[in-house]
Amino acid sequence: MTVHLPLPFSLDPLMAEAKRRARLRRVLVALIAVAVIAAGAVLRVELQGSGSVAPMPANLTVLAVGNEGMVGQIGQRALFHLRCDPAGGNVAQPATACAAIAAQPSLVTHPKPVYNLGSDSWYFTITGSLNGKRVHVGVGGDWMTQMALIDKLGLAGPHGQPLRLQRLRHGFVGLNQTHRFAPGVLRPGDLVTCRVPHGYQGVQLATSVPVHQGLERWFGATPGVMAVRVRPDGAVIASCLARNQLPLSKRGRTRLPHGWPP
Repeated sequence: MTVHLPLPFSLDPLMAEAKRRARLRRVLVALIAVAVIAAGAVLRVELQGSGSVAPMPANLTVLAVGNEGMVGQIGQRALFHLRCDPAGGNVAQPATACAAIAAQPSLVTHPKPVYNLGSDSWYFTITGSLNGKRVHVGVGGDWMTQMALIDKLGLAGPHGQPLRLQRLRHGFVGLNQTHRFAPGVLRPGDLVTCRVPHGYQGVQLATSVPVHQGLERWFGATPGVMAVRVRPDGAVIASCLARNQLPLSKRGRTRLPHGWPP
């Protein structure tokens, strides 16, 4: 006959505590294993995602037209082309620009301007396609590398100057005359100068072609005033009027004649 002797009363709580701790260790080991597996999965995702944004097909043209702002810089024009997947174009670093657009498409679909008092004012027009969708937007701003469009797309040189400045076309109009330039002869940002009497040494009576159709650009100097506008058909109308041809107000100040520019 087998006799089961009861354990001393003092040993029962110790064995129960040992079993409880063993169960707790098994649970902790299981939790640690799950955490390690999860951390490894996250790490793999991060490693796969870091530095490798999915390429986004793009074919974009950025036209930058400078307005009067800095002395001696009446009219400027820069033209950029960018192609992505594969990367190419005439920006500073096409691959970097394409990666920036893939990570932040709003750079070209909703660009944000940056303004700074005293800087040179520009207008940017972005056209083309991005990821199969048409792009046609415009935004004004100063030429500053703080502007994401300029910085991340690489539109500026090492010293912040605009890359790819185009040679400006130059149109002329005689004093007290109006001239029509056929569509395509002058582009936005090109320069129009009023011919003044020989020997004049003052401020040049000149201005640039506006960016938008229907807009007019005015400028006045000692010889007189001039206006340049773009018609809906793309033709550029330039008119120049001598100061001595301007009518006077009741207070004796010069004013623009009615119906001018024609």
